[in-house]
This record gives sequence, C-alpha cells and structure tokens, in this order.
Amino acid sequence: MNRIFSYKCFITIILLIIGNLSFAAITPDQQALLDTLPPDQRAGIMDKMMKSDDLTAELEEVFEEDPTLIVRPERDMDEKEIQESLCQECIYGYNFFKYSPSTFAPVANSPISADYVLGPGDRLRINYYGNVDEEVETYISRDGSIILPKLGPLNLMGMTFKDASDFIKKEVSVKLIGTDISISISELRSISIFVLGEAYLPGKYTISGLSNVSNALFVSGGVNENGSLRNIQVKRNNKIISTYDFYDFLLNGSIGTEVNLQDGDVIFIPFIEKRVKVGGAFKRPYIYEFREGETVSDAIKFAGGVTSQVLPTSSVELNSVDPDLFIRKLYYISLGSNELNRKLQNEDVINISSKADIVPGTIKLTGEVINPGEYSILQGDTILDLIERAGGFSEESFSEGAVYLREDVAKQQKEGFLRTAEELENTMIDIIRNMNTTISEYSLAPVSKLVSRLRSEEPLGRFVVDVDYLTLKTDPLKNFRVRAGDSLYIPKRPDTVSVVGEVLNSSTMSYNPKYNAKDYINSSGGLNNSADPDRIFIISPSGRSSVMKNKLFGSRNKILPGSTIVIPRDPRPLDAVGLTQIITPVLADLATSAAAIAVLSE
Repeated sequence: MNRIFSYKCFITIILLIIGNLSFAAITPDQQALLDTLPPDQRAGIMDKMMKSDDLTAELEEVFEEDPTLIVRPERDMDEKEIQESLCQECIYGYNFFKYSPSTFAPVANSPISADYVLGPGDRLRINYYGNVDEEVETYISRDGSIILPKLGPLNLMGMTFKDASDFIKKEVSVKLIGTDISISISELRSISIFVLGEAYLPGKYTISGLSNVSNALFVSGGVNENGSLRNIQVKRNNKIISTYDFYDFLLNGSIGTEVNLQDGDVIFIPFIEKRVKVGGAFKRPYIYEFREGETVSDAIKFAGGVTSQVLPTSSVELNSVDPDLFIRKLYYISLGSNELNRKLQNEDVINISSKADIVPGTIKLTGEVINPGEYSILQGDTILDLIERAGGFSEESFSEGAVYLREDVAKQQKEGFLRTAEELENTMIDIIRNMNTTISEYSLAPVSKLVSRLRSEEPLGRFVVDVDYLTLKTDPLKNFRVRAGDSLYIPKRPDTVSVVGEVLNSSTMSYNPKYNAKDYINSSGGLNNSADPDRIFIISPSGRSSVMKNKLFGSRNKILPGSTIVIPRDPRPLDAVGLTQIITPVLADLATSAAAIAVLSE
C-alpha cells in the first residue's frame, strides 16, 4: 500500500512540474512566426510545443484505466522498428508469426487435393455430358448426402474427394447409360477449431475446410513467449492424433507433420520444455527449442552450420550443467568428431569462434592511379600497400586533393547533422515562445532552410588524409590501415579556385599563384551586404577547413589550387539566442561535403 501511495505521489509531482511547463494557446504573433516555416517543420515544432500537454494527459490516464490488451505491431513498420520490437529472448520461430507475410493462397485459388474429406457445407459442381447435358450445383447436407437429378440421394459421408468422384461416376455409368460427368468443388465449407494452451490469442476460430495446422497458427497469431513450436498437439474426439513440429516446416521446408484439420479439432500448444542457445560464428545464431534425444549436431544444423570464417579444426564450446554436481562446466568438442552426437540438456549454450583475418573485404581506388579498380584487403594492409598494388599515382595526379571515403564516418556525420537540426529546431521553439523583440523582426527562413538541408543531406563520409607518396613512406602515423568498404579517389591537378556564398558573383576562376583570398573575393565582385567578413573559411583540396580572420586580407597566405573560399551569411541577428556558435561549424561541414561531391563529379 505504501508503495502504491509513494508511486501516486511521484506521479502527482511529475504532473505538477509538467503542468507548469505546458504551453498556453498560440498567440497571433507566434502563429505569424510559425507561418514563415515550411509545413513539415511547422508541424514538428507544434508537436514538440504540445508534447508536455499530451504527456500530462497520458499520465493521468494511468489511474483512470488499466490496459487490457497490447496489440501486436503492424506489418507496415519499417525495418528498424521491426528489429527493435522483436523478442530477443524468445525461441527461433516465435517472431515469424508476427512479421512474415501470409504465404497461403486464398481459398478460392487453392487446388483441392484428392484426399480432401468432404463434409456438410461443401458445394459440388457436377457437369453431365453425353445423352444428358446439364450442370448442377448442390450442397452436401448435414447427413452427408446430396441429391442429383435422375439419380436421387447419394450418401458421401466420410469420403475423400477422389472416392466421392469415383462413386458418383460409377452410379451415373450404371443408371444413365451414355452419360458421363465431371465433378469439382465450387465452394468449401467452413470449420470451427480451437487453438488453446500457450497460444498468442487462445480461442475458437472459423477457418476454411482446407486449412491445416500451419494455417491455423497464422490465423491465431502463433504461440506466446512460453509456447512450444515443436510439440504442438492436434486432438480429435479427445484423442491426440498427431504432434506437429513447426521446425520441420520452417527450417527444412517439410510438411511431413502437417495435419488437415476437421471441424471441432483442438490445437493445443504446451509449454516449452527444452531450449538451447547457439551463438558465435554460426550462420543463424539464436535460441532454439529442441526435443528429447536431439544432439549438439542437431543444434548446429538448426543454426545453419558454421560460417566460412570458422577453421575446420575449430572446436565447439559447450556450456552445460553437470547432472551429478549440478554445476555448469565447459566442454570442447572438435568439429566432425563423434562427440557432436552428445545429447542436449535444457539451457545448454553452444558457441564457436571465428578467425578474423579471413573475413573478405575490398577497397576501391579510382581516379589518377595507374591501375584503378577494386582491390582485396589483407590483414594489416595500409593505404600505401593498396596504392603500390594499384601501381602508384599517374603523372597528372593531385594527391593533395585526395577524397577518401569511409562508411563509419558518413554515419557519424549524418548523426551529427540530425543532432544539430534538432538543436536548431529547439532554438526556434524558444524564439517563438519568448517572442524576443530583436529576433521577431527577422524571418526564421534561413534557419529553417538550414534545418531542412541538414535532415536531407547524405554525407559521403570524407576522411581527411594525407596520401602523398613520400609522406606515407617516411611517416608511419600517416600510413593508416584501410577498412573494407573504403574508397580512394585521386583527382587530376586542378587549376581553379572557387568562391561561394555571400559575394556579388559566386564563381570559379583560374588559379593564380600570386593571389590571396582577398584577391579571389574581389574578382568575384566583393562581399555583399549580408556577408560576415569575420567568419570566412577556406576549404583546402584535402578537405580541411580553416576559419579566416580579417587580418587575412592584409596577408599573403597561400591559396592552393582546388581550394574553395566560403563567405557565410552574417548571423548577428541571431546572436541573441546563441545560434552563431551552432551554425558556423555546421556550414563548414556542409561546405566540405559539397566540395567532396564537386570533386567526385568532375
């Protein structure tokens, strides 16, 4: 009781805090500022502004009603959401029912097998031809009989479709000489079955008369987290007629234990009794259910066998409970030995290690190398090893402008862009809420465009490197190890310098070794009124960016061919909310990414 009281007190305090943080109605001035944003960002900001109110309502509902049923996720979830919602500690096969699409054709399109047992509710289509030309459709009655013109009642109770067809044809040949018939099923009856025990949703289900155990499991949602997939009992007239093993179907593609269901059948799902965890370098590491008498070898087959990175002389590590001492022990079993026939015990753990240096990997070298192409990576390979393998650089190469791409770097850059976009959006929320008079005089459009750009940008993952041949030879620290999936592009020696941003005429002009940054900017028409002269930065051909100061204009700093001079917009109107410190480095990152794309596009 005290725990419940304390919990309610805690919730009450949270509600009070959230209540003090909740937003009032949007004022006209706030709405006007919101209207300057794109619809998607406007909706996102409104959603965040109202989030505290929604949270308050959700917490209040905790004490008003109890949850009764959690609905399983829909199948249209994206891959990430599906993986996050999967049960990681359940046996293999449990999640199959939740997310796999139905693989069973509609009843109207399903072929009828010869051993299908006819029953009340099935509708037969009989075509007479010969001396009698007629088509008849009739239902099988509750007593199992049908009535046919010129033949009268015929009892088909308990007959298969094949036996019934032969029986009717024989009756026609005897009673209607010169007439033959063809028989088909135009409509299947429905049957009621029970799915009980450790089912996801136990109960009574109405399904097609053609259904088998697999169909019934899919219709009912399969098993729950404790339900067995390998000892499913099918009961008819209070007797077990079959034990269904879903692993036969799932892992082996076998339907040997399938049972065609009949009206009133019961599918009973017992508890899982035995499970084994298979991990490490297997093709499908997972937790598996096993049956009495199955072995370590069977568990390895469940997991698809070992991967190609496992040596044939490797040993399987078996973590098992000693039945006499009742303590866990480790056993090592060589692959291919007879010890793999050792019987499994409940909660056994099987692992195997791999050899890392035999994992295949490649790197792509393009541009001004003697032999461009894709090269395999051996353990310990450095960038110099790959450059030499490709024959070195060509005479027109410009190693200072090398573009080295790495997937991990691209992922980190994208995460950084998304975090910054979130920060900028939160800042816009503060601006709208506080309606700072200095800020409100300006449109949020520039910041809004930057947020959109950050969310849509797909960075290449440029990894700034120095691949000068002599440097790599003499400096081991610069001669880094390559990774699978990396790529290196060596451009031709450039003869241009680009000036972009807040100048009168953004342009790309011929490189002049006598020019400094001011000369190139003046050649582009000079700075416009919205430029920020204190935050000009230069992106070198290597991808490094340096923020330049005003004193640069009086200096003779060297500008390399292939450089890009970026003049950003003056962010001073936004200084009051601290956006300058956020925006400036982001612009440099975006410009660096754009410069890399420009080089690769040449």
